[in-house]
Amino acid sequence: MQATDTREKIVSDHRPKMAEKKRLLMRTKLLDAAMRVFARQSTTPPVIDDVIREAKVSRGTFYRYFDSLDQVLVTLGQELSNQMTTDILPAYDVLSEPWQRIAVGFRLFLLRAVLDHKWAGFVTRADAWPHHALVAEYMARDLQAGKAAGQLDYGRLDATTDFLMGASAHGIQAILQGVENPHDYIDTCVHMAMTSLGCGRETCAHGVVFSVQYLQSWISGEMGSVRPVWALNLGSKEVREFLAYQPQASGA
Repeated sequence: MQATDTREKIVSDHRPKMAEKKRLLMRTKLLDAAMRVFARQSTTPPVIDDVIREAKVSRGTFYRYFDSLDQVLVTLGQELSNQMTTDILPAYDVLSEPWQRIAVGFRLFLLRAVLDHKWAGFVTRADAWPHHALVAEYMARDLQAGKAAGQLDYGRLDATTDFLMGASAHGIQAILQGVENPHDYIDTCVHMAMTSLGCGRETCAHGVVFSVQYLQSWISGEMGSVRPVWALNLGSKEVREFLAYQPQASGA
């Protein structure tokens, strides 16, 4: 009798866990489908039918998880933003100088656009930088630390954060659409971002070169830090071109 009760309890405990696992898997399936749909270049805005067709589910299934396509985009944008931040922390969070963190952090988002077109395709068509996301929190901390250390000079924190996030978003879009010599293009973007924060010419130039060499060491594996999936394909054309890239000393 006791063995029967134990088995029944195990089955009873197992069912909610399995139901939750199925729920999470379906939610992930819908989010992945939405990301693929929004990553495609199209002249017409995606609609719910595009997502359910991509996910191969019914409209009723969609509405069991999300109220609207906007809710999907907000959820996916925040999750991707937070994931991007945690992906780069092993390389980014060990940097102690604010100017280093600004240069490396700004370059990282543009570099991912070169290495991961699906991600870039989504973030250029959705609000992928919510103000409460981790990327905004880390950026605000770095800006405040840089100002306190006398390395940065800017006005309102919220306006400065919005400016940098907007510049990175537009840079990602330009890279996705195609720019000549993308890493040289990113050099100029990093230089201009640091200039807008009040960094001196020498610091800006140093930030450009440092960010390239530091991230080359990280992506090549020389640093020994954990790398995200999108930075692991050392044999890809995009990664090989970045690892071979030599920035100009001027950084401009």
